[in-house]
Amino acid sequence: MWHRLTVNLADLLFSVSEAMDLSDSTLVDHQLRTAFVSSEIARAAQLDYELVERLFIAALLHDIGALSPEEKVSAHVFEDSCPEPHCQRGARLFLEAFWLRPSAPIVGWHHTPMAVHRDAGRSLSDPDVLGAQIVFLADHLERAIQRDSFILDQAPMLRRCMRDLAGANVHHDVVALFEAVAVREDFWLALVSKNIDRQMRERNLLRSIDNDYETARSVASVLKDMTDFRSRFTATHSSGVAACARGIGEVLNFSGAELQQLDIAGLLHDVGKLVVPNTILCKPTSLDAHEYAVIQQHPFYTYQILSRVRGFEQIAAWAGFHHERLDGSGYCNHLKRHDLDLGAKIVAIADIATAIAEPRPYRGGSAQKTVLTELRTMAANGQLERQIVEALADCYDPIMTRTIDAQAESAVRYAECYATIV
Repeated sequence: MWHRLTVNLADLLFSVSEAMDLSDSTLVDHQLRTAFVSSEIARAAQLDYELVERLFIAALLHDIGALSPEEKVSAHVFEDSCPEPHCQRGARLFLEAFWLRPSAPIVGWHHTPMAVHRDAGRSLSDPDVLGAQIVFLADHLERAIQRDSFILDQAPMLRRCMRDLAGANVHHDVVALFEAVAVREDFWLALVSKNIDRQMRERNLLRSIDNDYETARSVASVLKDMTDFRSRFTATHSSGVAACARGIGEVLNFSGAELQQLDIAGLLHDVGKLVVPNTILCKPTSLDAHEYAVIQQHPFYTYQILSRVRGFEQIAAWAGFHHERLDGSGYCNHLKRHDLDLGAKIVAIADIATAIAEPRPYRGGSAQKTVLTELRTMAANGQLERQIVEALADCYDPIMTRTIDAQAESAVRYAECYATIV
């Protein structure tokens, strides 16, 4: 077993946070900027490290429950006083990984006005309420910034807007903490700096933890859900790819550590689809040339997201190259046989087999004969590794049974926890 997987989860959270804001120019650095403002207010309040870390994690991924680019843009528009579905969904996602779980209430309440907390009998003495109120203000501040105007010219207006939130929306004490920070020009200039990512990483507000496989997998599962739970047609895909890839790896005598890497690579292979709109991802008919080009960018972003995480170097390649083909006809790097190792070839075949076998908006699922015929045709054309295709064919029933079971588990959880608000 892989008892000591060294994965820097701070790297992973930063990388995913940045990726969440790639889908629209109006969102660039929104998560990071919100986290920066939250950390500045937390420093002014002299909060203890544990609460600062919980607050920072929540702010860094506060819109994780906005599952599609369209919903992220919608969430960026000022809303009424009712908590939004993406807050509830985000809290549920956080509860799935024990490293994220302590921050779940802050995410769930990050659009909840102070008046609602008071009506529920909650006060600012509750650390979760305090954290949520800080993120509430920070989120509102970041969304009010005009990205085409000089920030110091905007500062007086932005400070007035935050003061207007005091009372029913944001506790007066939190607004006062913000005011103590907002008098500094360096705060505003750092907030809109192009290197805000580097600044935030250098602050070391998140611990670099050596995690075992189960911990790493629990966080990977959250990110997988964030990608897949955008519709019922994609809700189970990555779970299936992970199970299929691991099954093939077992047939090919992969080691325990390699099997665990295949599993996580399968879970995260489509995380780059964060940048793909639902109108394209869930389109019930064939894609046009532009839409297909938009889809083609997702493995590039999968690799970019995962390659920045210390401990995920191998996983990044196996996940990010899942659309490469042995003859160079794949995308995005047009790698060929000698450029791809066995793990990358396995994830590619697991992705194709799972995709053919499962239903999609434009067709039903396919039976074993169709799956294997398609894979063998691609192998005969020099696109896939014949040895891997035949390994899947030799053990098709047990591998695909495991794949179907993994997908069924994801389907149940999706239906119970997400379908009603997605």
